[in-house]
Amino acid sequence: MSSSIAVVLVVVLIGISESIKTDSLMMTSSLTPEISKSDKLKLIVSQNAESSKDTDAIETDISNEHDPRDALKDSSSPDADVLRNKTTEGLISLNNKAENTMTGLDDSESLKLARPASSYQEALLNRLQDQLNQFVVGLPLDLGFSTLNYICSTIVDLGVVRSKLIPDMSRMSFLLRSSDDCQNTSIPLTQAEQLWNTTGFYQDRPTVLFITGWTTSINNSNSGPVAKAYLCRNDTNVLILDAANFIDTLYTWSALNTEVIGDYLAKALLRLNTSYVTKQFHLVGHSLGAQIAGSAGRNYRRLSGGQILKRITGLDPANPCFYDGNELEGLRSGDARFVDIIHTNPGMFGTSKRAGDADFFVQGRIPFKPGCESLDPISCSHQRAVDYWTETVYPSNGNDFLAKRCKRYSELLLGNYCKNTNTVMGYAAKATDLGLFYVGANPEEPYGQNANLQSYTNSDTKCGSCAS
Repeated sequence: MSSSIAVVLVVVLIGISESIKTDSLMMTSSLTPEISKSDKLKLIVSQNAESSKDTDAIETDISNEHDPRDALKDSSSPDADVLRNKTTEGLISLNNKAENTMTGLDDSESLKLARPASSYQEALLNRLQDQLNQFVVGLPLDLGFSTLNYICSTIVDLGVVRSKLIPDMSRMSFLLRSSDDCQNTSIPLTQAEQLWNTTGFYQDRPTVLFITGWTTSINNSNSGPVAKAYLCRNDTNVLILDAANFIDTLYTWSALNTEVIGDYLAKALLRLNTSYVTKQFHLVGHSLGAQIAGSAGRNYRRLSGGQILKRITGLDPANPCFYDGNELEGLRSGDARFVDIIHTNPGMFGTSKRAGDADFFVQGRIPFKPGCESLDPISCSHQRAVDYWTETVYPSNGNDFLAKRCKRYSELLLGNYCKNTNTVMGYAAKATDLGLFYVGANPEEPYGQNANLQSYTNSDTKCGSCAS
């Protein structure tokens, strides 16, 4: 697979470089534009992807214990070395061109070129974002996501891309969902201490804070079913993080924003009673929301002088741009006293890394979940983590998912050699049950294979329905 990826990455980098060069010339001249380089790039990538279908280069060795994406880093082949070197050199070159356009010029010349230099930097950023969002189309899935993740992580490391939509703490808030009168109350993060005396908040109950993922807002997210399940319990304060539009933008900008949003969230939690936060607060995040939760846990510990949150649950934490040794660390063990992760789309939208204290891989390392065949299989599988979690929140469904413990990552492929320990996945997971787990699932509700049909609570239940 490394040679195919090398070809694609080199083509992508050449295409980006040539496209930026063309854009730069067009900004300072009136030459008639030729056929765009990006169109040529898409054609070349498409042709390479089509031809690669008939070779063994893109086949994944399912016996490999490593994440398929790790082939880029773990391979010692000359092709892999060329890939890494060319990608890094190419992106460094692009960054240097943008930042050093005016180097060596006197003041008058600098003033003359100030506008073109700024436009060049703008064109560079836009071109990189365009490639990240478009070039995967038409590629085999394993090749496409591997390349996307490698380029995205490299760009983040080099500091080429910086978010245009900078998070503003004053625009973010907690949304308290109350079952008493079906009212939603907004509490600004900058005034988080108001939560303590807000009508509908019970100081003697634990609190869950749900953080949604990429391309979501408070009015367009999967928070409704989660809140409904918790309100059906009637024993937990339910908060949703309203992050404004700071994760509803281009993916790389949203990913870059997770660390800052997490820092703001940690500062808001510092305004609340320390004992309550460390003993009663539970952060649950989906996709990029999981990465925000991890950042909040790390920053809370730093800002509080060593205090640590009780639990963080990651629902298929976002994969691209994270967990590759760059500045975006990603949710991991140590961000709370207990970090449990439910993996449902490993290696694609969700990470395949073993990162928590307890990592539950539903259907193992297979990235597509049962029941998603007739839908968008990637998005559906990524969302399934929320569906599974929500099912377990209903009081009668706590033990719907029972897991098998695996000694090695390779055993996750089919789970045949994992030991049947009946470890609970979901709301009722125990902080003492640590390790790597395989979990089976049904294609439709009840998703949990251990669900009791006599007492099962369906998501269509009316209890807690005012939250939907």
